[in-house]
Amino acid sequence: MGNAARFHEGELIAQRNAQETEIAARNAANVDQRIIRGALPFVRQQKFLYAGSIDQQGRVWASVLIGEPGFLQPSEDAGALLVDLGRVARQPFDPLWDNIRHDERLGLLLLELQTRRRLKINGAAELDGDTLTVHVTESVPICPRYIQRRHITLEEPGRQSMPHGVLRGNALGGEQLALIARADTFFLASVHESHGADCSHRGGPRGFVQVLPNGVLRIPDYNGNSMFNSFGNFLLNPQAGLVFPDYEQRRMLQLNGTAQMFWDQPDPGNATGGTGRFWEFTVTHWIETQLPDALQMEFVDASPFLPKGT
Repeated sequence: MGNAARFHEGELIAQRNAQETEIAARNAANVDQRIIRGALPFVRQQKFLYAGSIDQQGRVWASVLIGEPGFLQPSEDAGALLVDLGRVARQPFDPLWDNIRHDERLGLLLLELQTRRRLKINGAAELDGDTLTVHVTESVPICPRYIQRRHITLEEPGRQSMPHGVLRGNALGGEQLALIARADTFFLASVHESHGADCSHRGGPRGFVQVLPNGVLRIPDYNGNSMFNSFGNFLLNPQAGLVFPDYEQRRMLQLNGTAQMFWDQPDPGNATGGTGRFWEFTVTHWIETQLPDALQMEFVDASPFLPKGT
């Protein structure tokens, strides 16, 4: 398969809009249909998994899974990822659990916050008891930019008693807006009809997600790998899912809604780091749940790649 053939129509349009087609084609050489061999030890030692999935109404959701080291295991031929859900702290109100029962499209991101290493794995999910098998369609290592380093610990996640409180709504309230205003990290899910679901990381300085007067979220888009997987999906299907993990207050805010991209925008404060790209997210549904009480977090440092304001 040629590098250009790895991209669908929406991704190619986004690459042209950003004038980064050639860079995208070069970076596509890193995409594989198996987990790359050099990443296998990294996969086995991970404690966090971020996921993008689709519910029965076609809405997209992003999720955070916390597991014991070893809960992720590549298959012998590296063509699949096995997830041991019995070793995961499972939040019962996460839409993910219902979603993977009816829609096999699943986008995964493995991210080690303390080292800023990350690996994307997209594929088709197959659930059998507590074993989730993800048959890989695409896997690619991603650069370490815009990641804030943190040490997060949770002993024996599979044995944790998960909090059962849940809040839901359509319009964001004051508590949810305050959580977003403090955030320096969130995760983003999108979907393409045939290329499947995708999950990616977004990081910035605290407050980089701006809340507009109408409740819409406005987010700068920095330089990345130029493949524009998320933006390409949005051009064909604006459905999006965001999840904001608040490790300090042990909360998780999941948002569903629609995304719209804005190219070549004025940026006098250098919020985008020179790209002039923003995107806006309109919330349709939100779910707020709790993370385990035993979770501990230590902030280490912010990414050195964050754009400097003027």
